[in-house]
Amino acid sequence: MDIPSLFMIPSAVSSGKVHSVFPNSTDADFDFNRDSDATRVNSEGLIERVGYYGSELITNGSFDTDSNWTKGTGTTILGGKANFSSATGVSLYQNIGTQSGTVKVTFSITNYTSGTLNVYSGGNQSVGTINVTANAIGDYLVLVDRSGGNNNIIFGSSNSFTGSIDNVSVKEVTGDRARLNYEIEGGLVNTKPSLLLEPQSTNLFPYSNDYTQSNWNKADVTITENAGISPENLNNASKMVVSSASAFAYIYDSLTSSSSIHTISAFVKADGRNIVWLYIASGSSNGTIYFDLSDESIQVVAGSGATPTGTITAFPNDWYRITYTTGSAISFTGGSGLGISDAKGNLSATVDGTNGVLIYGLQIEQQSYATSHIPTNGSTQTRSGETCNGAGTSSILPSEEGILYCEIAALADDLTNRTIAINDGTTSNTVRIQYLTISNAIWATVTNIGAGGNQAILQYTSLDITNNTKVALQYKANDFSLFVNGIKVATDSSGATFSANTLNTLQFDRGNGAEDFYGKIRDIRVYNTKEMTDSEVDILLTKITS
Repeated sequence: MDIPSLFMIPSAVSSGKVHSVFPNSTDADFDFNRDSDATRVNSEGLIERVGYYGSELITNGSFDTDSNWTKGTGTTILGGKANFSSATGVSLYQNIGTQSGTVKVTFSITNYTSGTLNVYSGGNQSVGTINVTANAIGDYLVLVDRSGGNNNIIFGSSNSFTGSIDNVSVKEVTGDRARLNYEIEGGLVNTKPSLLLEPQSTNLFPYSNDYTQSNWNKADVTITENAGISPENLNNASKMVVSSASAFAYIYDSLTSSSSIHTISAFVKADGRNIVWLYIASGSSNGTIYFDLSDESIQVVAGSGATPTGTITAFPNDWYRITYTTGSAISFTGGSGLGISDAKGNLSATVDGTNGVLIYGLQIEQQSYATSHIPTNGSTQTRSGETCNGAGTSSILPSEEGILYCEIAALADDLTNRTIAINDGTTSNTVRIQYLTISNAIWATVTNIGAGGNQAILQYTSLDITNNTKVALQYKANDFSLFVNGIKVATDSSGATFSANTLNTLQFDRGNGAEDFYGKIRDIRVYNTKEMTDSEVDILLTKITS
């Protein structure tokens, strides 16, 4: 009797779907959407892109013939390549038809001599700028925003690019593949994935991994590209070394931003040095956070503004992701970045010209926590918010009595409403498990408008909601219980449920598209307990929540 009427573990996804295990019916699959690509941590602990892409939009991307492309002055197609000789302005383009949203452009650079290459659509040549240098010859990926329906994908230059490209591919980013994310726990990869759902966020650093760009100011440090294996398992990590004795040995981007809580993050690995620090600049000092990569310790030095908070998370192969979150909303005045010092609590750094740290994936967001890595290469990039809804029917989901169970973790204790609900497509009839606006709180609510509104409101606050938590809400007329990690933590003995066939969908929101659940879901189940004895229900609850 303990077979779920609906059971989803994150083990199978396809275009626009997250598949359920029970029952074997498309009615139990979740509809998923994200209008961009994104990254996840895969089963090997490596960062990788996740997204579906449309059909090929480019003709003759291998330059087999001198056709299909419009060439500017100084550009030829010969020998299976497009060759640029001191090209300036629009040098090569192809009409791919009216599109909207974002496209993924991939290509290879060979025979580089000088200049920079831009990849863009329409008139904005600053979007997708590639700074090609002799040691960066190879494969490139650029996401180009085509909002406004521009027809062309353009390769151009503003400073006499000389070199060749080949293997050009352009595909529309549909982005509707859910992410099965493997959590890093103590530097090890958990073998059981979670469905990762995140809100929209933008990496405001236009170059997340190319620190040779002029956006990145280098204060008494030198940067060597492609100096180590990154968390992508590619040789694209950079090494930062102190180049002269200084009180401020660091890289920073002088971007500005509107008032908000901000979080800066970076992946770092010791390569002769262990102490790094992060900071975010505004009109007043926001303090500095120091990280010791030898023992994973953190020291926060408060500024005249609000005190920041930080985290350090171990990744495989001695990499760490470090974060810094401002203690209050700030407006940038520029100069946010990552530095090296000799000791925690002291910005000074001595020079030896050899020892340093490997760095990768710098990111700054208007969020109260760091989200998954958002790669950039010439412009800011936005990962769209995700939705996952619509599983079940009235024949699958129990209305009169049942159990809603989930194994979940919050992305942060950020006091925002996040809801998982069985409902009738509205908020009038719902069975909900929620994070709400009380710190580290799990709520369970049963609402029946026809019976007068909320029938049960159960709450538990003695936990860290960012940890993986097993939660179950048992609902039955005049018998409601909340279980957390095997313990019954709250009850209510008065209230109505619903007539048969009232509830017909399970959603990662409150039932009307609001309060999207952003978090990590390792397991979600719904049980129909109508034919079970009280003893059988008790045994089931102990089994699934322990």
